[in-house]
Amino acid sequence: MTLDLPALQTIDLDGPVSYREWAGPAETTFVLVHGLGGSNANWVRVAPGLAGFGRVLALDLPGFGRSPRVGRGSGMMDLRRTLSRFVETAATGEVILSGNSMGGVVSMIQAAVEPGSVRALVLTGAGFPRAKHVRPHPLVWATFTMYEAPQVGDLLAQVRTREIDAERVVRLGMRVITANASSIPDDVIELHVDAVRAHANDPDAGPAFVDAARSLLRLGRRPDAAPRILGNVTAPVLVLHGRRDTLVPAGWAEAALREHPTWRGRIFPDLGHVPMLEAPGRWLAEVADWLPEVR
Repeated sequence: MTLDLPALQTIDLDGPVSYREWAGPAETTFVLVHGLGGSNANWVRVAPGLAGFGRVLALDLPGFGRSPRVGRGSGMMDLRRTLSRFVETAATGEVILSGNSMGGVVSMIQAAVEPGSVRALVLTGAGFPRAKHVRPHPLVWATFTMYEAPQVGDLLAQVRTREIDAERVVRLGMRVITANASSIPDDVIELHVDAVRAHANDPDAGPAFVDAARSLLRLGRRPDAAPRILGNVTAPVLVLHGRRDTLVPAGWAEAALREHPTWRGRIFPDLGHVPMLEAPGRWLAEVADWLPEVR
């Protein structure tokens, strides 16, 4: 595979926000929202295929990728506000938000707070509420707990973003978020490495990461918050999740699907946290099969 990427563009939303655009029919815009520590690079294997159905915009949220924070916040509501402005400013026609992991949380909040701005949601490995009797992976939970600790979390974020070789960060990360890291082509790995190298030059990268992680954890501890957010989502929803996801257990996605029987779901038995990177053809097939239901 040889990546043929559109050039990075920048839009001013109280500071620069970087994004890539794949041209498509203007009646629909897919806005692709990355997860914690991610960037627009997370979507490059599915964006060209999605462009057959509409314009595709993959952005870097403030504090991630090539979008510096420059005074903006990195909490879930801060990122939601930036996403809202991006949708209002850059999208055309009906908007379908596609969020992975943390990006799924931000997308759900956007759909709940401003339902008129979103036609539909695609949630891939999204951060769903914890389900009873379904425990997260102990190592993952311990790591996030450390990020929440004062000083310790800040130090961990600094080490992650500035003091570990970028290629090592990416390859170790792929081993965590995929079921089979060898499924990711070398050129996609290199694109992620380039993004991590560029991000490491931003002195605010570590604080942005840890602030977002802590915001996610605070939201997860509020038993009333997540049900209220999900209950206020009126748009059609497609849930795509890997059974071998170690960050967000598939049982959490299945519990959300049971609570919302009008949502459509697909649990991939052999994939991890990022099905759109691991098996782009299968991810696109699920989206293509579902799209007629929302049009």
